[in-house]
Amino acid sequence: MLFTALPKDAGTVQDAINAGCSTTAVAGLNKQLVFAINTCYHSGVLQDISSTPKVIFGSAVFPYMQQNAKTSFNKAMTASSRTLTMNSAYRTLAQQLMLYKWYLAGRCGISLAAKPGTSNHETGIAFDCNDGSSWQSHFSQYSFKWLGSQDPPHYDYTGSGNVEIRPSSIKGFQRLWNTNNPNDRIAEDGLYGPDTESRLLKSPAGGFAQGIAC
Repeated sequence: MLFTALPKDAGTVQDAINAGCSTTAVAGLNKQLVFAINTCYHSGVLQDISSTPKVIFGSAVFPYMQQNAKTSFNKAMTASSRTLTMNSAYRTLAQQLMLYKWYLAGRCGISLAAKPGTSNHETGIAFDCNDGSSWQSHFSQYSFKWLGSQDPPHYDYTGSGNVEIRPSSIKGFQRLWNTNNPNDRIAEDGLYGPDTESRLLKSPAGGFAQGIAC
């Protein structure tokens, strides 16, 4: 199952980066990071989209969107006569770090990846799909903008109600780290820097022993 936490001996995020090319390796940690955002900072802002009709989700997709984006996406797919293959939706800080490291190293076929804390995928309003250009006229009716040749698979929701959650995502990880590492605390400032990245690389891919307390 996509969201089943890995065994606690599954290694760190750095181990997962070194070992393969799938962000499913950090599924357990992802669950804790989403819980932190939805519980401590923006109540229920990320909504599960896995029941959206006519969508085939890739094995590495973490199927979440912000509420208004989810509603519009559901309307778009309900009205569509086609089936969409989704390759990426919401990305946690850990997933974005993995993609960014693979991009810098020229690995895993990653031709473009934003620095962690800056990707639109970390906002919960973006998704990537197969045949991105062929969906443009349809999704434009539902407030989704295609990025074009800049990033052909990518769409962003441009309607109302979006919440900026990226700083809270970083702060949630910082708080989760401090909860489990009281003797190696870092600033809970919502800023992505060397201290945060070094701790994220050391974090257990399968999730921390102690969840975040709000």
